[in-house]
Amino acid sequence: MRFVVLKEDIPLDDIYFLRGKYRVVSTPTDPEIIYEVDDNLRSDMKVLERAGFIKEIKQEIHEVEKVDDLIPMTERVEIIQGGSLFLRVQLGGHTLSFTEGQLLTPTTLRKYLLRMGKVLRISQKDWEELLQYWLDTGNKVNEVSEEEEVAEKFLNYVSECRIVEDAKGAVLPYTLLLRDSRIYCSTDTIAEKMGFSKRKLRSILSDYIVGNSVQLRVYGRRYRFWEISADKCGIDIEKQLAKDEVEEKNVEEEGEENGDEIRTEADRYNWTPWNGEDDNIS
Repeated sequence: MRFVVLKEDIPLDDIYFLRGKYRVVSTPTDPEIIYEVDDNLRSDMKVLERAGFIKEIKQEIHEVEKVDDLIPMTERVEIIQGGSLFLRVQLGGHTLSFTEGQLLTPTTLRKYLLRMGKVLRISQKDWEELLQYWLDTGNKVNEVSEEEEVAEKFLNYVSECRIVEDAKGAVLPYTLLLRDSRIYCSTDTIAEKMGFSKRKLRSILSDYIVGNSVQLRVYGRRYRFWEISADKCGIDIEKQLAKDEVEEKNVEEEGEENGDEIRTEADRYNWTPWNGEDDNIS
């Protein structure tokens, strides 16, 4: 049984059944000194508790009677920073995670406790006091936000892309378009690779996208492209163009050696060439 002393005027050693029977189990980060005794002294300790001399520290979730009991059961709190706030709490041997929105009300905590077999009524005031304790004692951890992860993924993607000067090839995955010394990427391809809507991506990648999207006609269909900053994206135009040329040369040589018909990536996608006007940025 664990407990804290509420009245300091009587030393524990002056209580005959506690002399030499208690031990300190608190850590330097605990707000109070926590003591522990063997369970065979529980009945005697309950007498002291009813007299207001000590307060038992609950150790199991099912023993919790009020929100205050959760404070000494809190083992560790991590405040995840970077974008929206995220809280990770080690409580009674369980890990509880809260998003920023979930921290506004006690609903998520009540659900966690219910899964652990404890029904506890929690007022908004009690929740805010518990949350403030967690925020005051938590360890701040800086982690990359979702937006930063998307930006990193985008930068890795464009650095691996081939650069072509023909719009017909620029709608393919891992391909960028070079026109008038400017780099363009297909909005459809980027949205598919990143797993986000174009509108959200436009916001996340605003530091790398130049101006509004432009429209190209490829094989009679309209496609949207973003102009992206080669400098900010770390794109090496000369290197990535050279890489493309080397790959095409190797494919041609291999095809000639094998006597095979050379097939382009557009052929693999079974696209029919468009016989209309030339592609133009509009």
